[in-house]
Amino acid sequence: MRALLAVWVVLALGGATAHADDKVKAIALFDEGLKEMKAGRYEKACKAFEASNRLLADSGTRGSLARCYTQLGRIASAWTLWRELADTAPTPDLRTDAAAQAKKLEPRLAKYSVKIAAPAAGLVVILEGKPVDPTIDVPVPIDPGTYPVDASAPGRVAWKGQLAAAEGKVSVIDVPALAATPVSGPLPPKKKPPVAHPGRGRRIAGLAIVGLGVGGLAAGGFFGAKARSINQEASDLCGGDIARCDPARTNEAQDKVDEARSAANFSTIGAIAGGALVVTGVILYITAPKAERRAVSIAPLVGGGTAGLSLSGRY
Repeated sequence: MRALLAVWVVLALGGATAHADDKVKAIALFDEGLKEMKAGRYEKACKAFEASNRLLADSGTRGSLARCYTQLGRIASAWTLWRELADTAPTPDLRTDAAAQAKKLEPRLAKYSVKIAAPAAGLVVILEGKPVDPTIDVPVPIDPGTYPVDASAPGRVAWKGQLAAAEGKVSVIDVPALAATPVSGPLPPKKKPPVAHPGRGRRIAGLAIVGLGVGGLAAGGFFGAKARSINQEASDLCGGDIARCDPARTNEAQDKVDEARSAANFSTIGAIAGGALVVTGVILYITAPKAERRAVSIAPLVGGGTAGLSLSGRY
């Protein structure tokens, strides 16, 4: 056994050709791996052997890496390397030794198989980020450990599980029947754009005109009251009778009468125009096309020496 191990080491140090710098680095890494493995630091040893093998892949390095993997409990990884070396090692003795090493590890292999409850079109099973063939019936070697498992298929709800691989045992990945993806319900009805109420603009215009009319009536009432007040002042200047006014006060009384007449004219104009506007606005409002009933009320407006109409409604 020791003689064969020595041969593996010699092959690792000089059994392949490579670029000079890569070869030097590979030898240094290999030596580091031997030192770490001798010290029992197998994690570091395996990393050194892996790096050396990437630079200079040879039988000796892979044999040492297989032994390191075995110490770490990565039995499947070690077994795979030994199986490869059983076919590729450069001498018959080394090939025989590699085959023996692989056979020795076989009872310790952790394996897994996939069981599909209900095959689905396009089914994909992912084990630790890598796809596996669910149709293979032969248990597949795998290093002991816990691995995430995912299964998915078009139109199906994805499934997530876990594989717990144990040394010397065959674990089964039971993929259940994947449920169909729920069909989304009908789309909610589209909201209809708000429909403009027929005649709304006409009713608004009618109310605005009525408002102007009410203002005209109020102005007419104001000037009417003012005319009466000024006329009363003229009468008082003449002792209550303008027709028999004292000549000394005639001019002043006449000015008052003229002012009262002007106020009366404004009052008349305001009343006529305001009334016409009110009537026009009411007609516009009432004759506008109706989408729904509207309440309109007209009431007299009296107070503060003024008179008019008040129109109220909702639109």
